Amino acid sequence: MCACQPAPDPTLSTFVIILTTLQHLEATMATATEQLTALAAKVDDIAADFTALVTALAAERENLTEAGQAALDTAVAKVEALDAAVGDADGSDIPPVE
Repeated sequence: MCACQPAPDPTLSTFVIILTTLQHLEATMATATEQLTALAAKVDDIAADFTALVTALAAERENLTEAGQAALDTAVAKVEALDAAVGDADGSDIPPVE
């Protein structure tokens, strides 16, 4: 009798490598998702704060100095420009192609 053992099947080691890579990718994606969710929440908070500030200033527009009114106009213009540059996430601001 031969005491030789057959060569190990390389398929198993390949599957282990693939599994390890997929587990690492899953952990990375979960971290990225958490970070993107936190970023989105911060952006929403900043947008709400700024909108509230502009609304409050606009309500008091007649009480602002000329410089204050100019600053308000500049801030509103910048927000409108940013909104136009970013657009809507659902694409509703893009006219349909005919």
